[in-house]
Amino acid sequence: MTLCSLCGMQLASLTALCAHHDRPADHWAAQNRIMCNLLHRGVVPPRLPVPDRAENVVVTAEAA
Repeated sequence: MTLCSLCGMQLASLTALCAHHDRPADHWAAQNRIMCNLLHRGVVPPRLPVPDRAENVVVTAEAA
């Protein structure tokens, strides 16, 4: 099982980030600002939309 490095959401692929956090490289400044706000200023970013939250994701077991 692979989890998103930022939010801990369970991932179907072997990527390090979920689709919500995996943004194109040209958005690095926005991602950096979000992390700086969280770590240095204590500003918590808004939650994911309801359909994208980990508690709403249905995980099915694959047949071995």
